[in-house]
Amino acid sequence: MYGDYMDNHENIATRVPMGNGFSEERTRESGSRYADKQTRDTAGRRVSGGGSKKGGGRNRLFVFLTILLLALVLCAVAAIALLQRKREGTEQENDAGIAQIAAEDGRTGDDSGTDLGEQAQGVDADDQADAPGASGTPDQVDASESSDVSAEGQQDGGDSTQLVDLGILDSPYAALMDAQTGELLAVKRGDEKIFPASMTKILTVLTAIEHIPDLDVTIHMEEDFYEDLYDEDASRAGFEPGEEAVIRDLLYGALLPSGAECCIELARQAAGAESAFVELMNQKVADLGLVQTHFTNCTGLHNAEQFSTCTEIARILQNAMQNETFRNVFTTHHYSVAPTEIHPDGFTFWSTLFKATADEVVTGGEIIGGKTGYTDEAGHCLASAAEIYGKDYILVTAGWAEDPENELYHIDDAFRAYNALGDALS
Repeated sequence: MYGDYMDNHENIATRVPMGNGFSEERTRESGSRYADKQTRDTAGRRVSGGGSKKGGGRNRLFVFLTILLLALVLCAVAAIALLQRKREGTEQENDAGIAQIAAEDGRTGDDSGTDLGEQAQGVDADDQADAPGASGTPDQVDASESSDVSAEGQQDGGDSTQLVDLGILDSPYAALMDAQTGELLAVKRGDEKIFPASMTKILTVLTAIEHIPDLDVTIHMEEDFYEDLYDEDASRAGFEPGEEAVIRDLLYGALLPSGAECCIELARQAAGAESAFVELMNQKVADLGLVQTHFTNCTGLHNAEQFSTCTEIARILQNAMQNETFRNVFTTHHYSVAPTEIHPDGFTFWSTLFKATADEVVTGGEIIGGKTGYTDEAGHCLASAAEIYGKDYILVTAGWAEDPENELYHIDDAFRAYNALGDALS
């Protein structure tokens, strides 16, 4: 556009200033013709012995026309000079504008690079703080961490670029994701480290499914780990030491009522020991490209070295939901175990999410599954999935709320977020 502009102005500079259609060459030619005529007239007057009144009039006319032509030439020259100066001034202004834009772009690039560098340093420092031996609450762990690496500036609930404002939630940490594409639709401190509590069991069940070849084998629950679970006051599904159990039943027992005994037995069946199983879990984390997640146990019991983020828990759940067996377990409301010697009538357990809700309907669809979690250090957590207008979405919330209206605020938050999402998509 700038080139076209200058071409047009150059054409104008060539055409306009020539004055009444005369070129410089034509002006000089006209002047020569008038000079020749003056010479002839003068010669004629000399021959005739002096000029007549009529000849004097012609001379005055000639002088007048000559002065007029000279004035026109001077005006044309002045106009050309003025136009040239104006054009040069425009070029200088354009060049200055371009230079200013380039300078601003350069400053923006430098600032961005500085921010990213400082941010990266902050993440590295926090990773070191959370390496083995680190301790403290999530707020202590994240005191110096940037609010959100993947969605900068969304610490207080997000900005206008988010599909849903998660500032409406009581939970201090949250991430909302499109389960099909993996796109983050909204975050609230989504990349800050949290303690995952029993949301850990999502990866426990997925890892067990992927490493136990036959899920319909009947085993006997081992007895040596129960005392530790009693001491930790860990949640249990109801399987007793030495009781017969089908491995598939343990999957439901781990996810629905959050049974810690089911997790330990699944770990031993898959890898021989919980420690070896946790290595498989962390290998899965690495395979998914997650860099802010680390596990030390399969139950979600608190450990300062076991941490994740809402965004990365959402990515774990997204991957797990692609496994048909996991999806069937995760979306079940309640499950009944066949009779055994210890439980001759069998027993039934419920999803901790659906047991706490009277209705799973949200705007445009329904909540289809979820895994709750709680420890004194982690606060209330929930990793859930909903189907809205025919598509699956994932929401992960965590942390202590300051002044919630309901002590089950993590479940209330799920309904708030999904209803807002449904409204936004409608």
